[in-house]
Amino acid sequence: MKTILWIAGVLFIIGGGFIRLVVSSWDVGAILLISIGLLLLIFRVVLYRHELKDGSGFRHIMYGFNLIVLVIVVLGLIGVLNYVSTEYYHRWDLTSNKQFTLSKETDEVLGRLKHRITITAFFQEGTGSSIRDLLAEYAYVSKKVHSVVIDPDKEPTIAKSFGITTNGTIVLQYGGKTIKTEQANENGITNALVKIMRKRRIQICYLTGNGERDLTDAAGVDGYKDFQQALVDQDYSVEPLLLPSVASVPSSCTLVIEAGAVKTFLPREINALKTYVDAGGYLLVMIDPRTQTGITQVLAPFGIQVGNNVVLDQVVRLFQGPGLGVEPIVRDYSKESKITKDFKGTTIFPLVRTVEVAKIPGRNRDIVPIAMTSKTSWADTDLKGLYDKGIATFRASDARGPLSVAVAGKTGSGGKAARIAVFGTSKIAANKYFNALSNKDLVMNTVSWLVKEENLITIRPKQVANQQMFLTKRQGNMIFYLTVVLIPLLLFFGGILAYLRMKKL
Repeated sequence: MKTILWIAGVLFIIGGGFIRLVVSSWDVGAILLISIGLLLLIFRVVLYRHELKDGSGFRHIMYGFNLIVLVIVVLGLIGVLNYVSTEYYHRWDLTSNKQFTLSKETDEVLGRLKHRITITAFFQEGTGSSIRDLLAEYAYVSKKVHSVVIDPDKEPTIAKSFGITTNGTIVLQYGGKTIKTEQANENGITNALVKIMRKRRIQICYLTGNGERDLTDAAGVDGYKDFQQALVDQDYSVEPLLLPSVASVPSSCTLVIEAGAVKTFLPREINALKTYVDAGGYLLVMIDPRTQTGITQVLAPFGIQVGNNVVLDQVVRLFQGPGLGVEPIVRDYSKESKITKDFKGTTIFPLVRTVEVAKIPGRNRDIVPIAMTSKTSWADTDLKGLYDKGIATFRASDARGPLSVAVAGKTGSGGKAARIAVFGTSKIAANKYFNALSNKDLVMNTVSWLVKEENLITIRPKQVANQQMFLTKRQGNMIFYLTVVLIPLLLFFGGILAYLRMKKL
């Protein structure tokens, strides 16, 4: 009986102390357990007070007291370590591709936070298992980030106050502004951060009237609806601009996009674009082969030369052998441009013409090729034979790869420095190809650079590496007997020896 009272009292006190550490406050349960434990120990002393006379009971009480003190000291150390690890801790990401480390782009964005930002993620129970870890990474990098995950089914009032209608919505609140995103990944959250911290309105003016690709066409393979939606997702305002109807490019246009025109520009349109670029405007041109629109008059003064050709590349198809490729694959990108400096994706440039840079001192020193085809490609200048007869033959006069199919850079100086990017095809952003491979990343990176939002350059998701460890039969047996047999036996016999030793005391 006395042993049961002593053990029960000690266990109650330990349990109360453990609860105190877990809830970080003197909870009613913690106080109750410790009180019961102390009462049991006092009852045990009073009930067997006669043992104090011969000294054996006193020794048992001292042993019990020492044990309680030891437990309190250990729990106290655990509490101190827990506090220190909460306030001052460091994380080590030992995965091969830094799977649990935010990108440097995100670090730069978080470093620009001026005050507290609240991120509220609405996920139903059983969904969004990784969002807590991701938000914890943001909070680890910046103490200005405060996040919470809410189940909209359990907290419908809060969800309604934020206007949440879709599971997986993330709400950011910063500086009196609120923005939502449904991209529950680093790319989506970081881009939302950039948008909510943005201090200016960005308007994209999309040229129309000369047969450009249709921004509203979602069903056709040549439509631009996916591209338009990607611009809207970046919180850009996209407006059509019928250039002949205005005297000049409006000053509200942050970026002008010309994509896939087939008709010739009027002289007043060319002059308007020239004036816009000379004044430090931002221009993106995507021009297809076999088109003579006159837009090259705007590009030529800056040394940008658009070839009258189609870039072909030999491809190998399964069961068909080598064949003619009119959709060159690009894996080689410039390290000189911020657009492609860290770009490692694979892109496809369908029906593309060359776009090169001629050296004109003082005008195009910052314009460089940003995408080059492979060594097996060449620029076919016999467009009639290619389009009308479907025949392509390499000639001595044809340029061999690698060939530049896109250029970008700045021209001018000071506050009037213009930014220009030119692609040798408009199909790269068409519905059929925009989401293929890394085309979207390249196009949107280019737009982000043009509007001087380099921090919005796409953060590609890290791929989880499939790391496997193969054990021999001997190694498997060794691990089994060590963990399942040997270690439990050692603990078992260690407990018996400790019990026998205490019994002798």
